Amino acid sequence: MIQTNNIIKADPGKCFKRKIDGVVFGDEIYLGTTYYLDGILLEKPIKETSDDFEEIDIEVETYFPNGNL
Repeated sequence: MIQTNNIIKADPGKCFKRKIDGVVFGDEIYLGTTYYLDGILLEKPIKETSDDFEEIDIEVETYFPNGNL
């Protein structure tokens, strides 16, 4: 992971998952303030840090509607 100011960028082949609720994001996040979790307004907003996220492997699933490759 590389952090520049308030931007974190995941290593190649990785993306981010927020630890508190498991929401998966892309490979780049602009850190800021979280006001809602799971659609619920927080009593006290959370100031995000890179420690709030973990890098995970990007998983790609391919769907073939008729089972054909």
